[in-house]
Amino acid sequence: MAMGKNKTGIMAAITAASEASKEGASDRAHRTLPKGTIGSVRAGLGGIQEIDTNLILAWGPKDRMDIELTAVNSDAPNESIQDLANSIAESGQQVPVLLRPSKDRDGHFEVIYGQRRILACRHLGMPVRALIRTLDDTDALMAKGLENAGRAELSYYERVRFAQAILEQGYSRAEACQALAISKNTLSQLERINRLVPVAVGEGIGAAPGAGRPKWTTLATAFEKDQLSEERVLDVLGQSGALDSDGRLDLVLKEIGKRGKQERSVEERSPVPGVQIKSGKSGLSVTVKRVGENTRFANWLDQNLDQLIQESFDRFQSESHEG
Repeated sequence: MAMGKNKTGIMAAITAASEASKEGASDRAHRTLPKGTIGSVRAGLGGIQEIDTNLILAWGPKDRMDIELTAVNSDAPNESIQDLANSIAESGQQVPVLLRPSKDRDGHFEVIYGQRRILACRHLGMPVRALIRTLDDTDALMAKGLENAGRAELSYYERVRFAQAILEQGYSRAEACQALAISKNTLSQLERINRLVPVAVGEGIGAAPGAGRPKWTTLATAFEKDQLSEERVLDVLGQSGALDSDGRLDLVLKEIGKRGKQERSVEERSPVPGVQIKSGKSGLSVTVKRVGENTRFANWLDQNLDQLIQESFDRFQSESHEG
């Protein structure tokens, strides 16, 4: 779907907060919303509503590493949520979140953007101020991406993970580019970082909000050239103490110069598209990506893998006895 066709509706959803203050509030929900949803909305005709945070569900590709909206979140929020909660308690919620009515649960909503604000309000035990729009998946994704781009809140590595999450949910590369407001070349750079930096390493380092593309590219290249191993980096991260996310990334980058180029210890092969096999001294791993046309095969393999492994093991034992 071309961006030009959706831009007006998406931007209207993002900027409607400023318009809502001019319209005058009403005590009725918009009549075009589903019946159960209308009963869940407490104020505002087409403008800002107050919504019980327990009625809000997660939706879409995950864009942040440090938060996740669940039915019940910890009573002890992380530091960034606590700071935001303190700010809201003192000055009120200045920027509304964007929700859409849930198709699966009557009277509930899905969050397009604003998870941190929702969690902060939930911690405070107060409703969240929200805009409610009936967006389809594509328009919702675009709104999510545009809000992130406009507020510049995502770190470079969070953009890497967000781009990958978009693609893994079946959106096209063109839609991913539109959602992140980036070129195809930039998307390829994000995909390269995701492909070369092991997920466990990325999660161990964290969002690293102060680090841009150069540092993450250096890390990815080090893995590509076998100057770093996942096992060694995880060991270093385990000894990083109280360092923040940016400090952990810098600590890992210092290992490149210390260790020099390592001998290649892991062999990789791809017998069929979307399937990667890694064979090393410490183990054997098979990765099957759930992306595009490969999704059906990945789902089939997930359902039959136990049986296939059992059959292979039985064959191994039989051949071993014969030998």
